[in-house]
Amino acid sequence: MWGGAIAAALLIWFAQPEGDEVVRLPAGDDVRRPDDEVSQAPPEERVGLPVAALEPGPPRMFRNDRRHTGRSPYRGPAAAERAWVFETGGRINGQAVVAEDGTIYIGSHDHFLYAVSPHGVLRWKKDLGDAIYASPLVDSAGNVYVGSDANSFFSYSPEGELRFRLATEGDADTGAVQAADGTIHFAAGPHLYALDTDGTVKWRFEAREKIFCTPAIDDDGTVYVGSQDDYFYALDTEGRVRWSYQTRGDNDASPIIGDDGNIYFGSDDHHVYALNRDGQLLWSTDLEGYVRGPLALGAGGVILAGTYGPRPRLVNLDSGDGRISWFFPVTVTDSSEIGVHSGPLVDSAGDIYFGAHDDYLYALTASGEIRWIYGTQGDVDGSPVLAPDGTLLFGSDDGNLYALRSAAR
Repeated sequence: MWGGAIAAALLIWFAQPEGDEVVRLPAGDDVRRPDDEVSQAPPEERVGLPVAALEPGPPRMFRNDRRHTGRSPYRGPAAAERAWVFETGGRINGQAVVAEDGTIYIGSHDHFLYAVSPHGVLRWKKDLGDAIYASPLVDSAGNVYVGSDANSFFSYSPEGELRFRLATEGDADTGAVQAADGTIHFAAGPHLYALDTDGTVKWRFEAREKIFCTPAIDDDGTVYVGSQDDYFYALDTEGRVRWSYQTRGDNDASPIIGDDGNIYFGSDDHHVYALNRDGQLLWSTDLEGYVRGPLALGAGGVILAGTYGPRPRLVNLDSGDGRISWFFPVTVTDSSEIGVHSGPLVDSAGDIYFGAHDDYLYALTASGEIRWIYGTQGDVDGSPVLAPDGTLLFGSDDGNLYALRSAAR
């Protein structure tokens, strides 16, 4: 695919699928209710909660906050204007994070964790011994935490000094998330770890198979995480199982916690699930392809989910009943292993940004209409983020970290 910001009209002509670029659906049979065969318990009455405030400050952790909403308090660029490109030596699968001082942290398959200035200049880099799939975490003191496939989890000071290295039983390739009490959570192999900020292990939970999703954490400290053992777990602050929910496939998609307190996640069984805090099924919707990437909360609390083939697309679902209101198709092959893995980012105006395996980053309105697209030379797997100045940051399998910025609108 072409790299760089090409004229918007030409880009849209090249990538637009046949027919309408946004497909809107009436209510249909693609939504399963709690009385269907996948139900485990009758639903409780849903009580709407006030919309939670957006997480203040820069995006210091995976999906912007511990609930993994994917929402930003900043407005994204009106056009795909490149500010700079930072080149690494390998694929970038994870999400960039931004510290309070503006430093950008990103991991690469070339084994290095990079600290980059807001202008795209290298500040320091550290070799973590193997490929980095994980998204880093920055705490309030500016310390950085990230895992690698060297069976290790690391922490560095803002100056790049090693604070600790923790040996793990398996690749540490999920993002790290910090709970309200400061506890650091991440997964490696089949284990979910809870650490103090000095690297001391507080507890460790073991699933039956690998955990390949980043956990979400509720305000009360409950940790929600899926596993490739086909179960989705709720753990208390001591790592004990509160409840588990069985699906029909690997649960690699990182969950989100909605403003209503319900939990939403995707699965390799092609479904997006909505559970209440007690683990009762509210609804599940068949999206006809793997749902492996992170979900997001869109404008008005809707759920946004990307799917793999045979119908790769970004789907907008009603959080109350799971009905599909629209979807945006992505033109790639119909392979079940190709599609949309990048978690959508939602800016302060409700605009949506996400990448796909067609090598493009897309910008859509809240109603799914295309604003612009930007081409790279590789799959865009990682979730984009917005820095406080409105710069959009994202990585690509071409090894580059891209920064897009446009005049204020």
